[in-house]
Amino acid sequence: MDKWYESFEGILAIHQDKFVTASAPTHQSILKTICNQIVTKHKSLEDPAALPKPLRKAIRRYYLQFLTDEDDIQAEGEFLEDEQDNEALGVSPEEREMAARPKDAAFYKKEITDWDVAQKLFKQEIDDYDKEEQSKLGGKHSIKFRTGHARDWFNNMTPAQREEVEDAKEKWNREGAPAEAQAMYRKRNLKRVLDDFTEQIHRTMGCQVVMLVSHKKKSDQTLSVVVHESKPLNGKKVFTQSSRGNKEWTSDAFTKFAEWSKSEFYPEDSDGVSDNEDDEDDTKDKLPELVLDKTGYAKLPSRAGINAKGQQELVRRIFHALYSELMSVRSALMGLKVGWVEVFTDSTKPVPWREVVAKPSLYLDLECLPKGFLLRDPSHLRADDITKLWDHWEVRRAAKQRLIIFLAGKLADMSKESLQNAVPYKGDKKVYVEISQENEDDTSAKPPMTRTEGPAGTKAASSASASTRPTPHTKGPAGTKAASSASASTPPTPRTKGPAGTKAASSALASTRLAPSTISPADDDSSEDDLATTSFAGHTTGPAARPSGAQEGAPAAVPMKDRVQFLKSLSNNDKYLLLVEGVRDLEKGPSSEEQRDWPTWATWSWEESYLPNAVHSEDGVVENFLDMIASAKITSLPSGMRVTLGLGLLLRECKRAIKYEVDEAPHNTPTYLGASTLDIKILSLVEDLVDTVRGRMLPTLKGREGQQRAAEQEEKERDHELEVRQHLEEELRMLEEAKSRNKRLKDDMQKLQEETKKLVEENESLERQRVEVEHNGESEAEVRVEVKGKKRSKLGESGKPHKITKTDDIRRSSRARLPSKKAMKY
Repeated sequence: MDKWYESFEGILAIHQDKFVTASAPTHQSILKTICNQIVTKHKSLEDPAALPKPLRKAIRRYYLQFLTDEDDIQAEGEFLEDEQDNEALGVSPEEREMAARPKDAAFYKKEITDWDVAQKLFKQEIDDYDKEEQSKLGGKHSIKFRTGHARDWFNNMTPAQREEVEDAKEKWNREGAPAEAQAMYRKRNLKRVLDDFTEQIHRTMGCQVVMLVSHKKKSDQTLSVVVHESKPLNGKKVFTQSSRGNKEWTSDAFTKFAEWSKSEFYPEDSDGVSDNEDDEDDTKDKLPELVLDKTGYAKLPSRAGINAKGQQELVRRIFHALYSELMSVRSALMGLKVGWVEVFTDSTKPVPWREVVAKPSLYLDLECLPKGFLLRDPSHLRADDITKLWDHWEVRRAAKQRLIIFLAGKLADMSKESLQNAVPYKGDKKVYVEISQENEDDTSAKPPMTRTEGPAGTKAASSASASTRPTPHTKGPAGTKAASSASASTPPTPRTKGPAGTKAASSALASTRLAPSTISPADDDSSEDDLATTSFAGHTTGPAARPSGAQEGAPAAVPMKDRVQFLKSLSNNDKYLLLVEGVRDLEKGPSSEEQRDWPTWATWSWEESYLPNAVHSEDGVVENFLDMIASAKITSLPSGMRVTLGLGLLLRECKRAIKYEVDEAPHNTPTYLGASTLDIKILSLVEDLVDTVRGRMLPTLKGREGQQRAAEQEEKERDHELEVRQHLEEELRMLEEAKSRNKRLKDDMQKLQEETKKLVEENESLERQRVEVEHNGESEAEVRVEVKGKKRSKLGESGKPHKITKTDDIRRSSRARLPSKKAMKY
């Protein structure tokens, strides 16, 4: 151990002059560089000697012999002594750092400073220093001196302590909070922080944000990626959902960001493979060649000695080879024979992983995948997934089965040779043909037509039908007329769209009813078709006689608070839903005079689920009602709700009549629906009228918005004026209170001065009286002493004048004389 530096004398000699001439504070960076070079060279040696554990300390001790400056020698000596003290205590810097590292993630919000780290690492030392300093003050221990003492200790740290603080600060800022604390803090605050940041950057800078956020998950080798974006201001959809191109861009960015994040969070998963392109190319070159059998299927290669990246690429090549070879059909290409079809695209296009992963049962034979296997893009497969898939393929190879069998392909990937016998579906408009009652009765007993689109290379045929009801997905030309017919007809013909390369053929139809493109399955009110109905009266204008109870789905059965939701449920037509939203903004008020002759079935008092027979059978009933709506004035919420209710009920009833099937309708459905005059033509008129009513209602809404804005502005001005007035009154009141308070203080001060003056005068008077009393008492006593013992002179004789007694040398007592006992009697 003493000769450890012999193998690294070259490195030590290179940095010797720099270390000797540098100042003590800069030694830290020089030592870091030397340590890195020594460790790198130590790893490259074949039989290296063991390095001393505190390597930096050993380097310092080695360079100490070359120092010439006394200050540097003293600083290095103190540093080495501190290191020895730490070793004597049995606590290494690494152990101290691990024990002191904060577990709270909020501690790492801002960049950590030396002061923050020192308080955590040397808390006990700071406490001891604080107690020692406060004991010197002699007072009671107080918290108010602790910060100052801690600062003093921090400013006087030893070089070893400063180095330890610097290392811990660098590590904590680089790694952040512990993984457990990060997971808990992320679970509680990630969404809120992202929302707050998005709102803040929008309010302060007017920016719209799209963010990709990734983080590790609890399970091994997994991560979570989310897309966070700003809410739209003028549009209905966010950026990632606003168009097909944006969706594709988001999906592509999501995938690439996930791959990049995986390399950042799990760099060891690459198994030593470099991220640069040269290393990736070398890895691809080392992959075994993929061999195909005579039928074009790939054989399972060996994956021995291939890393995880290479195995992912190998799986991708196997799928691509089976997807891009010549088309081979195991069953009849266009027949209806039950069985599966193998499809090859005969192109160099890659496998459409987005579509295949979304629905693997449609594109792949699931027997080719392990049970319960979650199919992903090969670049996202983990080592365990590849092992499970490879073991399954080993079993299939032993059983002489194909590794992968594609059942369908993407139409854009199919070659011309693959599609030469396939006829793509044409969505051209069909001419509406009116049929007679006799033809419809003759063909109503025939079985319904079933139209299905299957995978690529298949075609399902269906039997002919003389008359069918329109399917929800069938689109007819604008303005197509549908004649009223009898109730006998066949059920609708569902059509299921499949992947590219499929075709559904059907026999010629004698006649077909087409529904407009606005009708969809979402319009179907299946819950109301099962309601029991009875015969209804015709068109009435007076108040309806209220039955015992309203049926389900009837306007009268809807509570007041749920009426808007009920209007939305009548139809999913976009224009109608916009009309309902507009009606909600109307001002509350009385109903207009023009709507008093409103039909009873178009009011909220109607208690039946279906409209009366007169609406379906009598001519002019619906047209008159539509004219009434066209001329009705919508000025308030009641009038708007009434018009919207009538239009919604007509839309729902037209849909029911168009979709009515005798053999599918419940037994309690009104029979007059089969012969109803509510057809596509009436439906188109109602839809056009919805748009017209909404256009007439817009000026009213805009006028109300203007009035509301003016009223709000006036209210704001009044509130502002009131607030200013209240503020001024409050200030005036406070000013008056201050004046009165100052006046009281002034009066009190004047009284206090007068009282003080009186007290001073009284004290001076008392002092003068005391002095006079003392002076008089002492004079009388001295006179008595002077004349005592002399003879009394004769009366009338004149004697010598008496000398004035000197009293200047007599010490006067400061104590007040007490009155005599004789004086006390009186």
